[in-house]
Amino acid sequence: MKEVVEAFLDRSLPLSGVTACSVRLADRTFVSRCYGDLFTPEQIEQVLNRLALAADSLSFHGIQPTRLCWVFERIRIFLALRRDAACLAFFVENRPGSNLKLERVMEEFAGLPGQ
Repeated sequence: MKEVVEAFLDRSLPLSGVTACSVRLADRTFVSRCYGDLFTPEQIEQVLNRLALAADSLSFHGIQPTRLCWVFERIRIFLALRRDAACLAFFVENRPGSNLKLERVMEEFAGLPGQ
């Protein structure tokens, strides 16, 4: 699946306002992209691991999220989850307005073939 994700990211990115993104594959390996010097790949991968763990813990309460968003002072983090345990995180500048292209990319990620 790594090659599929690499091709997916190459054709989908960069997007306006996206400072970084990372995909954690079902085998717990990563495919990451950074645009600028705000984050390193190691930082976004560590954050993605923590956020995926937080999302997974919601299942203990009967909540099965497919997308989540965290809003911080300077950044928003969008997380898309798949049933095969793969997940995608976008780190986006915290500015007004929605990014429809980002929404489409997250939907397309959910439909990528699994392992």
